[in-house]
Amino acid sequence: MKEDNGQSIELHKAQSLVLNACSDLSYERVSLAESLGRFSANALIASAPLPGYDQSLRDGYAIGRAGSAETQASLHSFQIVDEVAAGDTRKLVLQAGQAIRIMTGGLLPAHCAAVVPQESCSVVGEILIAPLSQKKSFIHAKGSELARGQVVVPKGALISPEHMILLAGVGCGTVQVARKPRVSFFCTGSELVSSADEKRAGKKFSANNPLLQGLITRAGAEFKNQQTVVDDPGAVTETILKMTQEGCDILISTGGMGPGKFDLIEETFCRAGGKVLYRSIHLRPGKSTLFGTLGSTLFFGMPGPPPAVYLLFNELIRPAILKLQGAKQRRPRKQRVFLAEELFFPKRGLPRLKGGLLSLKEGKCLVRPAKRMEAANCYIYCPASRRQMRTGEMVTVHLLE
Repeated sequence: MKEDNGQSIELHKAQSLVLNACSDLSYERVSLAESLGRFSANALIASAPLPGYDQSLRDGYAIGRAGSAETQASLHSFQIVDEVAAGDTRKLVLQAGQAIRIMTGGLLPAHCAAVVPQESCSVVGEILIAPLSQKKSFIHAKGSELARGQVVVPKGALISPEHMILLAGVGCGTVQVARKPRVSFFCTGSELVSSADEKRAGKKFSANNPLLQGLITRAGAEFKNQQTVVDDPGAVTETILKMTQEGCDILISTGGMGPGKFDLIEETFCRAGGKVLYRSIHLRPGKSTLFGTLGSTLFFGMPGPPPAVYLLFNELIRPAILKLQGAKQRRPRKQRVFLAEELFFPKRGLPRLKGGLLSLKEGKCLVRPAKRMEAANCYIYCPASRRQMRTGEMVTVHLLE
């Protein structure tokens, strides 16, 4: 990669360049069961009310109005005239002083004043003895959850289990969602191996290989292909062209992004016909980062260290995966919290993102730096002008989804 020469851009500008380069992908229709975690291609509308009929919320008795002679009594007596099980489609009618035994989910008869749970009343022969009043009617009214024509899922929203319950309730069997982005990657480095059979002095395992496969899948994209490539310009150029021609929406490389002799990603990307949109970010870790386009494919040239790859995936690649699917919320969410432990850096110069652990203590949201073996759930933002951040001060964190 070429010397920076003051060409580094701020992270927020890099994110904007990435998102502006994204175009919505095509749509596909999937079953409701397959739609969980996908993004709706259009607003999903309730085609019917939910529930679709007035129904009982309890096993008990649907009662009509009390007889006029009993209006002053604390208890009422009702003549039991029928029984309705769940699934019974008869359209019954209750007269004053009548009751119908009913099961949970049963269709309420016309003129039903309330449902009395079976544990709140007593039965003598065919006579129901029920209290004069109760706090709830135990009637699940037609359309009380969803009205016909109501928006269940807005366009571009992530379909959740709660959405699925409502959609299933109004008979929705299939939905139109954005196609998952297809993502390929290659790791450069003649020193990299993938199996123990290849491991010997001078060689090392590629952590970025399993890391990126997992991150791609977890982000809701489709992992397409991966490859390990030696530090050879011809081999790297060939890999870029081959993977792009295979139809990936996003292509990622790791390694080959510094100023050294074997750092050749920018050169080979341009040789393949790529257009560079930025070549360095004003951030540590991850300063040596390239982004560009090759036809309709988005290309991310990542540095080699896996921690930097993980960070940059969250800050740049995951937002692109979301934007391609039409998601409304794309950039990592930010939050202001209290720093629970002091942070110190050896020198100023670049903003930093440091892995952190969020916690809640006595109603207060706290963050501390994550230790080596701990799983961070956020990144703590450290301004370029600071070498030290003190315990108790407010800091900004970028959440890890």
